[in-house]
Amino acid sequence: MIFTSCSKNLDVNQDPNNPTDVPENLILPALLSNFSYEVNGGYPTRIAALWTKHLAGGIAGNHEGNYLITAQDVNNFWTNYSYPDVMNNAFVLKNKATANGNPNYSAIAKIILAWNLSMTTDVFGDIPYTDAFKGAEGVFKAKYDTQESIYTSIQALLDEAITEAASTNNVLKVGAEDFVYQGDMKKWTALAHTLKARFHLRLSNAPGKTASAQAKLALDEIAKGAITLATQPTFKYYAKTGAENPWFQYAIDGKWALTTRPSQYYINKLLASNDPRIAFQARKIVAGTGVDPANVGKYIGVTNEAPSNSIGNYSAIGSFYSTNDAALYWLVYPEVEFIKAEAEFLVANKTVNATVTAAYNKAVKASMDFYGIAATDADTYLNNNTLKNDANLAYAQIMDQKYIANFLMFEAYNDFRRTGLPALPINNEMYPGQVKLDQPPRINQIPVRFPYPSNELLYNSANVPSDLSGDPTKSIVVPVWWDGK
Repeated sequence: MIFTSCSKNLDVNQDPNNPTDVPENLILPALLSNFSYEVNGGYPTRIAALWTKHLAGGIAGNHEGNYLITAQDVNNFWTNYSYPDVMNNAFVLKNKATANGNPNYSAIAKIILAWNLSMTTDVFGDIPYTDAFKGAEGVFKAKYDTQESIYTSIQALLDEAITEAASTNNVLKVGAEDFVYQGDMKKWTALAHTLKARFHLRLSNAPGKTASAQAKLALDEIAKGAITLATQPTFKYYAKTGAENPWFQYAIDGKWALTTRPSQYYINKLLASNDPRIAFQARKIVAGTGVDPANVGKYIGVTNEAPSNSIGNYSAIGSFYSTNDAALYWLVYPEVEFIKAEAEFLVANKTVNATVTAAYNKAVKASMDFYGIAATDADTYLNNNTLKNDANLAYAQIMDQKYIANFLMFEAYNDFRRTGLPALPINNEMYPGQVKLDQPPRINQIPVRFPYPSNELLYNSANVPSDLSGDPTKSIVVPVWWDGK
C-alpha cells in the first residue's frame, strides 16, 4: 500500500519549488521587477548617466566613467538580465496569454519586450531577435537582426499591444500583480503611444529617414494619447534590505559604490543658471567626518578621478531619486512635452515660430511641475531662458532643457547620440569651471555604443558583426545605425 501510494502521488522527478508551468499572474510581477531593477534602473542606465555627465565616478584609474568598458563588463546585462530575465519571460508571457485568451497580459508583455529590445539594440546595434527565443527548437546560435529591422519589430509589437490592451474579453483579469498600473489598460495604452512617439523621433537622423517625417509621426502618436504627470510609469521600492531603490543601492548605501555622484560639469551647469531643479537632483553637502566645514550646505560635483579629499565633500544624488524607498521613474512626463517641442521644431524645418515657442515653454514648465517647484520660481527661470530665434541656438536650448529634465534617464544618452546635443565635453577634458584634471580619458570621444559581450564572441562569433568583434576601444566609437547625424 505504501509503494502504491507513492507511485500515484509522488513524482520524484518534479521539483515542487520550481514549477515548469507558471500562470500569467505570477510571470507578470517578476517580469516587471526584473525590467525595472536590471534594465531601466540597471547597468545600461548607470553607464549612460556617466557618459552623458549626469554623474561621474570619483575613483582613481580607468573605469566606465573614463570610457573603460570591456566585453566582460557587459556580459551580465546581455547574458543574465536582458535576454533571459526580461525578454525571454516577456516572450513566454505573451505566448501563454495568447493561448489562454488573456490579451491584456499579452499587451503588457509586448510593451516590455519592445521597450527592452529598444534599450538593448540602442547600446549594441544589431542583436538577435527572430532567432533569440528558439532554444526549444534547437537554435542555440542565434543570427543577428539589423537594428533597422529591430525597430520595425518594436513598432509592430507596440501596435499589437495597443490593440490587445483594448480587449475586454479576458479569461484572467490583470490586477494588483501589475506593479505599475494595477491592471489599468488605458494607462498601458497611453504608455505604448508615448513609446511609439519616442521611437519615431529616435530615427530622425537614421539612413533613409527625414527628420520632419519622423517628427510628424511622433506628434501623431502623442495626439492619440500619452502619459501625463499623474500616469508616469514608476516602480515602487521599499525601505527593506534587498527591496530598496536601485540608485540607493548603487550610489548611496555602499552596496556598489559611494563614489558615483553628480558630475562637476553638471552641478556647475545648474548652478550657473540658478536652476531650481538642482535641489531635487543633488544633495547639499552635510557635516561629517572628513568634510570641510566650508563645503557644508553647498553643491559640489565630482570628476572621474580620485577626489583630493573625502567623498563626503561632494554632493550625492538627490533624495528625490535615491532614498531607499524612492520610486524609480521609468519615463517622465516632461519627456512627452519635449518630444512635442522638438517635433514641432523639426516639422517647421528647424525654424522658430509661435507653436515651437509655446511647446518649449510648456516643456520647461512641465519639468518644473514634475518636482513641484513653485510657479514663481519656474517663471523666473523660464524668463531667463527664453527660446532664441536663431535655429541652431533654439535646437540647442530645446535639447539642453530636455537633458536636464531627463536627469538619470537612459534617453538622455540616445538624444545626445542622435542630435549631438547638448554639446558635452569628453569626461575629464578641461572645461570652464573644472577644478582639476589628473586622469586622462581612455579615448578621445564619448562612446556611442557598448562592445558586444565576451560570451557572444566566444560562443556565437559567426553571427557577431565582424567589424565590431575586436578591440572595444575601437568598436565603442562606431555609431549604431540610427545615429546618422
